[in-house]
Amino acid sequence: MELQHITDNVYYLSSAINIGVIRGDDDQVVLIDSGIGDRSARHILRVLQIEGWRPVAVFNTHGHGDHVGGNAYLVEQAGVHVYAPLYDSVVIRQPLWGMLFMFAGGEPIHELAAPRFSPRPSPVDVIVTPGEYSVAGTIIEAITMPGHTGTHTCYRAGRVLFLGDLLSSEAELESAKISYAYSVTMRLESLARLRTIEADYYLLAHGDLRRDIGSLLELNIARIHETLDFIKAYLARGRAEAADVVAAVADHFGLNVNRVRDYSLLNLTVYAHLSHLHNHGEIDFELEGNRLWWKT
Repeated sequence: MELQHITDNVYYLSSAINIGVIRGDDDQVVLIDSGIGDRSARHILRVLQIEGWRPVAVFNTHGHGDHVGGNAYLVEQAGVHVYAPLYDSVVIRQPLWGMLFMFAGGEPIHELAAPRFSPRPSPVDVIVTPGEYSVAGTIIEAITMPGHTGTHTCYRAGRVLFLGDLLSSEAELESAKISYAYSVTMRLESLARLRTIEADYYLLAHGDLRRDIGSLLELNIARIHETLDFIKAYLARGRAEAADVVAAVADHFGLNVNRVRDYSLLNLTVYAHLSHLHNHGEIDFELEGNRLWWKT
């Protein structure tokens, strides 16, 4: 991790998952997310100690293990307070719920037991709702932007907006092709709302610091609509089960899914697209032969 200055009292630690750092009074700092596991947290503390800074709080954008995995270590070693959105706080406190989600509510198979999906449990001291929070002499504004998770939240410090996983970078879209979403409906609404939120700097959690996100925002929206249009066209040729739709989407984007973790994420994301289309009256379903069929 390397400490990067953005503007005024706002910094970030650049890594695979970027960590926001807002410097407050008396060399106290507020973190945005905590990375993957104890190792990330140790790196965070080491860099801050070199600067003579002390973390007092971490604001989590959402409950996925690559964003909250360092929480427990930071609580134990530095006594930080954890702030997290409501639905995500449940998973942060009890990661088993996230694992169950990954395996359709059943006891998960061992292959899903990875830090990204199963971080150490962490307390949550404050449930984040939209609005401003004053911590260590700093002001953090919480802006709820659901879709990636049910209560995914972005944070604005001064003129810097920490995006979490609201936006996928060009590299992510090139690799994964479609972005994971709990709710495609919510994600489209949040992306549309992002057009109206002003900032001088935007930090992607899995990407880089941007001054302008206009083209990337439109690329994210376009990829969702491409996926929705493909699913509708595919079902227009005949009814299909969800597993068939998953395979067709993977083939359409040239994906070669060879890990069960990746398949689980793709499967859930396709279901979110099916839900969006059904709830908007664009596709329907029928039960026949003890199978659930999707159709136009």
